[in-house]
Amino acid sequence: MAAIFEKAGWHVRLHPGDGHGRHLVVRRKGVEYAVEIKAAAEGRGDRLVPLFAQAVLEAARAAGQKAAPLAVVAAPRIPSRAAEQVMAFAERYAPNSAAGVVDFEGFALFRGTHLDEMNARGRELPASVRRSVRNSGQLFSDLNQWMLKVLLAPELPAALLSGPRGQYRNASQLARAANVSVMSAFRFVQQLQREGYLHESVPYLGLVRREDLLNRWQAISARSVREVPMRFVLPGDQQVQLRKMLGSGRACLALFAAADALDNGFVQGVPPYVYVQRLQPADLTAWKNLRACAPGESPNVIVRQAPAPQSVFRGMVRPGGMASCDVLQAWLDVAAHPSRGREQADLLRKRVLQRVFDGGR
Repeated sequence: MAAIFEKAGWHVRLHPGDGHGRHLVVRRKGVEYAVEIKAAAEGRGDRLVPLFAQAVLEAARAAGQKAAPLAVVAAPRIPSRAAEQVMAFAERYAPNSAAGVVDFEGFALFRGTHLDEMNARGRELPASVRRSVRNSGQLFSDLNQWMLKVLLAPELPAALLSGPRGQYRNASQLARAANVSVMSAFRFVQQLQREGYLHESVPYLGLVRREDLLNRWQAISARSVREVPMRFVLPGDQQVQLRKMLGSGRACLALFAAADALDNGFVQGVPPYVYVQRLQPADLTAWKNLRACAPGESPNVIVRQAPAPQSVFRGMVRPGGMASCDVLQAWLDVAAHPSRGREQADLLRKRVLQRVFDGGR
């Protein structure tokens, strides 16, 4: 977004996660906007409109006396029909706020003073934006996510994240601690350095610009994943059957169920999510006491393919004897869930992860 505004001649100030509900402040020709951006994994109207409504509230709060609010929603690909739904909602319920809809394929639709000249249907994105989208996939590969957890592990209790806890002077030491190849660790450290996420003046690998790094990580984790709503075949205590499934070593609690197990949940009424390494028909037959839900049938459990199985299962913890993904993974994955996922993610950050964002202070 910053690159898009800069190319159009706006002066841009970045405010990533500053606590005031704004990501950018942009100024041009006597107009200043406080910009709040929300991203969805899918460009559907029913996903984008609620995010836009949240962005409007946060942008309005951040704008104050000097700036005007600008709420923007983004997704990998947004059909024009979905964009029009957002704009119709904005026109009816937020007439005093500027609005924007953008996707990664170059579509852009804005409403507001000096904004409509940035409207585009499939135009080429600025090179810096293309690099950011491409590099995110490389930086947050499965093993790279695991190595990020290894670097952050000393700042979290072992009960919330499994992994070695130490300081590493170079890629070789990190590879040994994380149990990955030296080449994998070398490439990972190189990319962190290239993108400015490593401290320049300490003798060990220390992460900086964490707000930006963690928010990018969370955005990558919002991509669609495969999941199947399922019911237990045999009657009986569902908690006992769930414990048996988690005791197999091939499954762990995820999302809200993980937050609950880690004593930091607050969302009720959502069936437990469980991560497995693969979600193919042949793999599902291994769970003999589970069957896929019939249409309209409420699930006992939602089985989900782990988006980064190495990172998920290496960082797994066992609160109360139940296998669960770690607290970082829960924060990454839950934010995009429509059932108060953002509130759950914010609670995990406030109670547990703020020290990680602050650099261990």
